[in-house]
Amino acid sequence: MHEGTRYSRNLHPQLRWILIVGPLMLACAAPASAADRKVRALAEFEVAPDGDFLLLPLVIHEREYRFLVCTALARTIIDAALAKELDLPALEPRNGGAGQEKKLFKLNARLGSNSLDFAEGVEAGDYAAMREGLALDFHGELGMDVLRNQIVQIDFDEGVLRFLPLVPPASGEAIRILQPGQEYAVPIVQLLVPGEKPQKFFVSTARAGNSLDIDNRFLATLEENEKAAVLTKETGVARSGTRSFDTVRVEAIQIGSFRHEGIIGNSGEGNCVGLSYLSRYLVTFDFPKGKMYLKKGARYDAPDVRLNLAHMTVERDNRGVVLKTVPAHGAAAQLGLVAGDKLESLNGRRAQRISTWQIRRVLGRTDLPLAAEVTRNGKLVSLKCDPLAAEEPAKNGSPKTDRTED
Repeated sequence: MHEGTRYSRNLHPQLRWILIVGPLMLACAAPASAADRKVRALAEFEVAPDGDFLLLPLVIHEREYRFLVCTALARTIIDAALAKELDLPALEPRNGGAGQEKKLFKLNARLGSNSLDFAEGVEAGDYAAMREGLALDFHGELGMDVLRNQIVQIDFDEGVLRFLPLVPPASGEAIRILQPGQEYAVPIVQLLVPGEKPQKFFVSTARAGNSLDIDNRFLATLEENEKAAVLTKETGVARSGTRSFDTVRVEAIQIGSFRHEGIIGNSGEGNCVGLSYLSRYLVTFDFPKGKMYLKKGARYDAPDVRLNLAHMTVERDNRGVVLKTVPAHGAAAQLGLVAGDKLESLNGRRAQRISTWQIRRVLGRTDLPLAAEVTRNGKLVSLKCDPLAAEEPAKNGSPKTDRTED
């Protein structure tokens, strides 16, 4: 899993820029009402659906680089190797550098057709470990210095991120995301475990994996009160490398009026709500007014399951997504995937839109039906499998898998 960048305490002044792109008609998300279509997006970007990593294309020196969208980060961070390659100039420290903890760099870039002038500078960080560990091609994280003045909608069902001029009607329940003092200038929500005091949780759109990070002290209280139970020990990937943590199942959590039972989280140094939780909703952030709107999405009632990445290797290029190795056992084998298959779609999603990490995550699950389309020996092959049904041997002694060829 990716635990996300630790939350920067550098408070970055608001950037005063507005996306001005030719009006685009909002795509209609499955759970959204007709009223949502009345608001035209200022800009919209295709992103990965279903709680996968959210990446936006930043153009620097006329070349495109993908950046993670991170609401838990006060200031944008660019990969240190890229900053060196681009020879980004360092900014002169203000007030002789007093109180400035990190070196800042000047960066000019574009998001779509809109210029971003990071007047207060960006930080540089080493993302090599994350790129390798996640098999994810990205070069930094866009923080709240870019998002703070914006209304941003993330449609996890359609896989679209929109910048909007106003909050659409019928966007769902409004939840306050800026607490007294506006800690760290990043969104924070009140999360309730029934019977316990409400806790502050950061909201991070760059944290994939299990639904929550839970502060070790709060987790100890939950365990003592039998509100959480440890499932196993796992490792995760961050900028600093890998770290170990406990995976736990929480009896129930509530944000606003929304309650979910059996949510899975990780032990950690702080509290954080990540993409697996957010992707249950159509999420609209009204950052200027300090609100987050949640509306039930297609995954609202989906059960949380332990993260289990399939042990397979995937090769990507402009031609497509090719499976280089497929484990002999597990959901991928039950589905009928073999090494050399060019993956066209997985569970109805185009493979090119899904990260390698998410492909391994989906094919590591054994609790949901699976469907894939692959090109094999020049033919399009459709595969379907229900791993749960396959647990009971079919009469012929083999798992039940449907296969058709065009």
